[in-house]
Amino acid sequence: MIEFKSQQVKSALKEQLKRKSFTYEDLADHLGVSVPTVKRILGPEEISLNRIFEICEFLGLEFDELAKLAHFSDARDEKFTPEQEKFLAKHPMHFAYFMKLCEGRTPLQIAEEFALSARSTDKYLINLKKIGAIRVTGRQRVKSVFRRTPKLGRGELARAYFERFIQSAARFFIEAVHQGLSRPAQDRQDPAGVTIHGGRMSRASYLRWQSEIERLTRSIAETSTIEDKTLPDSELKTAVFFIANAYVEDSNPYLKPLNGVFGEIGNL
Repeated sequence: MIEFKSQQVKSALKEQLKRKSFTYEDLADHLGVSVPTVKRILGPEEISLNRIFEICEFLGLEFDELAKLAHFSDARDEKFTPEQEKFLAKHPMHFAYFMKLCEGRTPLQIAEEFALSARSTDKYLINLKKIGAIRVTGRQRVKSVFRRTPKLGRGELARAYFERFIQSAARFFIEAVHQGLSRPAQDRQDPAGVTIHGGRMSRASYLRWQSEIERLTRSIAETSTIEDKTLPDSELKTAVFFIANAYVEDSNPYLKPLNGVFGEIGNL
């Protein structure tokens, strides 16, 4: 997850206004506000998500285009150093703590959630700083050195994490989907569901769809980061998307369980 900085968004919006030869007066007319209000919106005042969308509409910008202009997407290839990966694979609690920091939690919030002592909190921060994963910017104020949560790659950390992640995700979705299906249709205000689709296609088509999925996941992460920082807690819930894909030979034995996902077929 990336660190949200509203100033990045405002800088991108102001640059687009200039490029498209729009004035603050033009934007003020579109928003139905005064020019001084526009200056405050694009200046020191906090900017809401709705306002961002309104300005994007005025500029003819899609949200993911703004995200790229605001430098949300230029760190997609960040990864842990070998030393960081080795340490985090060996110390899974430190990896879990680091991921909470990446979600925007403060050390105090993490300590309260997991009933951590001050000594334990200090140890987590000291060790994560020692491997260069975080910067300490003040007392109980830290941030990841990465603008986006690094990709796990295919090394030791990925192997240590992946099986645990799959098992946890499977348990969550079994319960979430079961609860959703057990409710009457009129009560399903926040639907959950699972879609599995497999089909034969060329490698070129597979790579194209993989790229599209990656673009979609970046857009989900960017939306989450902004809304988490701009909307009140009363309007937020946790959205979980579990996205996986693979391209294998027809003879791959692991396809068999998927082919029988709806049940086995045999002679009657």
